[in-house]
Amino acid sequence: MTAAVTRPAEGDQRPGRAGRLTPPLTMIGLVLLGAAMPLYRNSVFYYWDDTAAVAVPVWQRMGEAIGQGRFPLLELDMWRGGNFAAEVATGMWNPVEVLLAILTERIDNVAVAITVVKLVFLVMFSLGTYLLAREYGAKPWVAAAVGAAIPLSGYVLFMDGTSWINGIITYGFMPYVWWTARRTARAGKSAVWVVVAGYLACTTGNPYELVSMGLCILAVMIEAWLVFDRKRVLNLMAAGAAVVLLNVIVYLPFALTASVSYRRDSRTLNDGFLAPQLQDFLAMSNPALQPMVNIWSGLTPTFPALYLAWFVLPLVPWLRWRVLKERRRELMGLYFYTAAYTLLVLGPSQLSVFRWPMRLVPFLFLPLVVGWAVVASQGLQRTGFRARMIASLAIVAVGGYLGWAALPSTDRRQTVTAVLVAVMVVLLVKVGVDRFKGFAVMAVGTLAFLAAQLYWFPGNYSVTDYRFPTSEKLLEERFSKRYEGMTIQIADLGKVDPNDKHPDGAYRDLTFGSNYSLAGVETLTAYSGVGFNAMDAAMCTAYQGSTWCPEAWSSLWKTPAGADRPLADLLRAQTVVVQNTLIDTRDFPAPAGWRKAESTNRVVVWERVDPLPYSGGRLSSAPSGVRIESDRMTGDVAEEVRFSGADGGSLVFARLAWPGYEATIDGKAVPVRLGPAGLVTVDLPAGVDSGTLKLDWVMPGLGAGLISGAAGLLITLVLGVADVVGRRRRKRDEPTTDRPEAGKSGEQAPLPVGAGEQQ
Repeated sequence: MTAAVTRPAEGDQRPGRAGRLTPPLTMIGLVLLGAAMPLYRNSVFYYWDDTAAVAVPVWQRMGEAIGQGRFPLLELDMWRGGNFAAEVATGMWNPVEVLLAILTERIDNVAVAITVVKLVFLVMFSLGTYLLAREYGAKPWVAAAVGAAIPLSGYVLFMDGTSWINGIITYGFMPYVWWTARRTARAGKSAVWVVVAGYLACTTGNPYELVSMGLCILAVMIEAWLVFDRKRVLNLMAAGAAVVLLNVIVYLPFALTASVSYRRDSRTLNDGFLAPQLQDFLAMSNPALQPMVNIWSGLTPTFPALYLAWFVLPLVPWLRWRVLKERRRELMGLYFYTAAYTLLVLGPSQLSVFRWPMRLVPFLFLPLVVGWAVVASQGLQRTGFRARMIASLAIVAVGGYLGWAALPSTDRRQTVTAVLVAVMVVLLVKVGVDRFKGFAVMAVGTLAFLAAQLYWFPGNYSVTDYRFPTSEKLLEERFSKRYEGMTIQIADLGKVDPNDKHPDGAYRDLTFGSNYSLAGVETLTAYSGVGFNAMDAAMCTAYQGSTWCPEAWSSLWKTPAGADRPLADLLRAQTVVVQNTLIDTRDFPAPAGWRKAESTNRVVVWERVDPLPYSGGRLSSAPSGVRIESDRMTGDVAEEVRFSGADGGSLVFARLAWPGYEATIDGKAVPVRLGPAGLVTVDLPAGVDSGTLKLDWVMPGLGAGLISGAAGLLITLVLGVADVVGRRRRKRDEPTTDRPEAGKSGEQAPLPVGAGEQQ
């Protein structure tokens, strides 16, 4: 079944190139200006929380490694934070992220480097939203208004923009999946572009994007079935399958590594954490709203978490909503996607590995602003002026009331904001929304209210403000020669005096997250999204590398079960840094073979005196009587040990026993197991007196990932060939074949309003 799509409005002529480019270029300038505004009061606005603790160190390491011709699947020196394959969200399979990592890796100020990256993806999100709105028929300036508003909305800017860079990157690619899919369905464009967009979106490593990609393609398939050429449904299905197959190699290692991580027991539950309520969205046009949402800082976020745009809800009474009914068939995918994400956002706080539904708010806001743009492009209704204005002001008042109800102490802020929003709404109604004047009013309001938000909320204090040093060179100067060899840090971020938490304070002696990797120091201290249960339990390690219990000090000098020497020796530790406020070791006697090298008012630094055995590799323990003739690294991960005089027993290596390790002795496979405190352990077979042990690690699921990836490429190739053949056939038949009726197979349906300028 097919149906004609709404034709362009009468008189809506295609402008020249300059006219077509003016709205999106103006929008991009607006986004860059708005995104730069937070830096005026807070120069590290985009270097915050997880971005500072893990994203930047991983990003820098990835850029450095790939620049050297090395693909960083497993970085041994980063220990619990070094399994990049299992962490998934590194983006190392994404060519755009890799390129940006290489280009920014040499910038010494890591805050500046990551800010540049985030601005790129905020602009990509804006432009993708603009193109999607235009594809659905929105007029240029309306599309530009919503395209500018969504990357500057509360959750996108203040949460993902500051903390979770993986979210920003995901949003940067997300609209293009939908846009390319709909162009395939409506205009017969190549489905290969859907695969490209889907691959770039999903290789960010964000599992939420897998869901979004599937829902985008399914939404457009619905529209193709109802309105466009039904044969194109198969193309979209094939493109979606290709994207999934190409991404198996990205996500499978996470699943196959879960057995040793704290992700293995993911459940479905609802504790209300980061779970917004339906009424909160009734105030999403209130710039001062801090909704009641359980978050790390308490019951209200320290930023406008659910703010979308000041003009979206107040203009509801003025819009010509009948267009949604008139075009319901071609907009059915938009309705489907919106309904799906409404249910997910209002769902339980954890759904298996998916947790914290407030993370999904930008996925819901995207179809909302696109739908709003489609309706607003019809212009405002002018009948019943008084009633409509009363309704608009009532919406503004309700938003202000909900803001006050969530946090009554903000009564003055809510009142002033409501009055200003009301004034801007009156002005916007006067000039209209579908031309440049309307865009100008919406843009000015967007920036003005953003300025107010940044005055109230200069940073997101619901998450961790580490205030790390921003210079990679400075970190190297402070730590690379001072903390030599394998370094164990026993310190808790929570024990750092808040007044001392700044670059020239506690971070002269300590750092957290994965920041030691920036300084070139090998250490257990690292941020990990998956963790390593056995070692984390032995050393009381939290997700961001903090050691939360003082007993970690004594654990270091005890012999774990199944071992023959202390954990410090098994780890081949050469330096131990102990935070005085966690456990004061200033008057402790030195452990055997160690000495006190340094003592400050923050830390005591202990250094190994006795030399480590088996130099050259990572072997840390061998059975008594076994002669280790050599131990050497044969690659970035692989190791070779030559031994003799064996009579059973086990070899222990200073490596975490991630799934994927393989070992052979003289070419015969021997098992690798999780040994003391989770270290790699190889049991020497009985009857083997001497030989050469080769130890290596292969990413779990590599074979399956390569096979599925090849299948995905094959499907993509078939789609590309079919597209070329189809185009040639249509071109060949054009001179002798009458133009088919609208809606028939192979025919481009009439364009929706404004969409022709994208062809």
